Amino acid sequence: GYLSPMTTIDTDSSADSSPVTASFDVGLIGGGSAAEALVRELASHNFSVVVFEPSLMGGECPFVACMPSKSMLHDAGSGTTWADTVARRDDVVNHLDDSGHRQDARDLGATIVSEHARIAGAHSVVAGEERFQCEHIVVATGATPFVPPIDGLDTIGDRQWSSADALVASDRPDRMLIVGGGVIACELAQIYAQFGTNVTVVDPMDRPFPDLHERVGELTAETLTAIGVDLRYGYTVTATSMVGSNVEVTITGADDAKKSVSTDVVVIAAGRRPSTKNVGLETLGLDPTDLDVDHFGRVAGAASLWAIGDVAGGPQYTHIANRHAKVVAQQLIGAPEMTFDGSVVPSCVFLDPPIITVGPSPEDLSGDDDVVWAHVDVKGFPRQITDDLPAGFLALAGRRSTRTLIAAHGIGPRFDEIIHALTIAIDGEVDLDTLARTIQPFPTVGEVLGVAFSELLEQVDNGDQN
Repeated sequence: GYLSPMTTIDTDSSADSSPVTASFDVGLIGGGSAAEALVRELASHNFSVVVFEPSLMGGECPFVACMPSKSMLHDAGSGTTWADTVARRDDVVNHLDDSGHRQDARDLGATIVSEHARIAGAHSVVAGEERFQCEHIVVATGATPFVPPIDGLDTIGDRQWSSADALVASDRPDRMLIVGGGVIACELAQIYAQFGTNVTVVDPMDRPFPDLHERVGELTAETLTAIGVDLRYGYTVTATSMVGSNVEVTITGADDAKKSVSTDVVVIAAGRRPSTKNVGLETLGLDPTDLDVDHFGRVAGAASLWAIGDVAGGPQYTHIANRHAKVVAQQLIGAPEMTFDGSVVPSCVFLDPPIITVGPSPEDLSGDDDVVWAHVDVKGFPRQITDDLPAGFLALAGRRSTRTLIAAHGIGPRFDEIIHALTIAIDGEVDLDTLARTIQPFPTVGEVLGVAFSELLEQVDNGDQN
């Protein structure tokens, strides 16, 4: 069929998996990005660390998420064939071989146990037939895809894909329906549509990215529609069934009107939920569906229990996982400086052109008379002309009372490489007078910042809230 299943690799050595009970300072349940970052942070502080990871060390990001999607997005827009794209993607993800990640952790002093682990007490973890004593237990189990209730979904077999399946597939379906309209859905839609798949995106939201500036959602829709993606925002997938060789999908609008769409595969990309099941949290009297994690990574109600990465809640980004690891490492070392929420969080959607957001949403700032907005249409800048780049849009929010930048939302060419300047400006509370007089090199995409900063300064000094 169309499905190329994810492969679970276990490259663990016999020494790592030998049945020996041992004691460690830190036991990490899960070996994804957050866990790897914590191992790095603790490596020079004489902590003994054990990592329990039965699947891919490194988690999803390097193998079935961030890295393959960015590789495929690059090739999709460069005229590369599907076969060459798949071959390069497989090289990028090292053919799902995590031995390098495991060896890196070992080189940093960690012990790797390739078994599913469960908490069995305040300082106890059971993996396989062995029990490990851990002074601190850190849950780093990530997140799992949310599958919405859809009648008949269990009847379509391997025609149901996860986003991971879509990013390891060797065969390209002629038709694809994506359940969900957020970051992952839009990236997959652009990848497959540019390779010739007829893609339909279905989501109950009324537009892409409703939490961002409205113009960002409009330009996203225009970008995807221009390459043939059929956007069905305002609809919900309510049923699926096999009719001959086709998957028939029923979508229902807000007015209860039903439509039928034929497809080859249904990709579930409707968001992800913290993965707290089968971790043993119940043994500590905790509710796995309502984990309370403070801004230092501590889990309320359990001594010496921590949570980092996606499982801790909040934005599900690798850079957030890395920050969580730093915060918890500082707590364990006894030199606290950071908190989970101590910095501005930047995020990108790696479409072409990419979407960026830093700081509060327009909705969060709505009604605040101290806030003003500047809007810049990114069109006709010299670098756009020389490199034949698409148009874009950048919206900046500033605060009159502090004369600082507080939020940025945009979509435009190479914006993922200028978001750093915006993040530093917001996080560092750089005053708008400084930002407006800063020279932007010619000819770069970053020239838009000079225009936008000057426009925002004018709004702060003279403009009305808008």
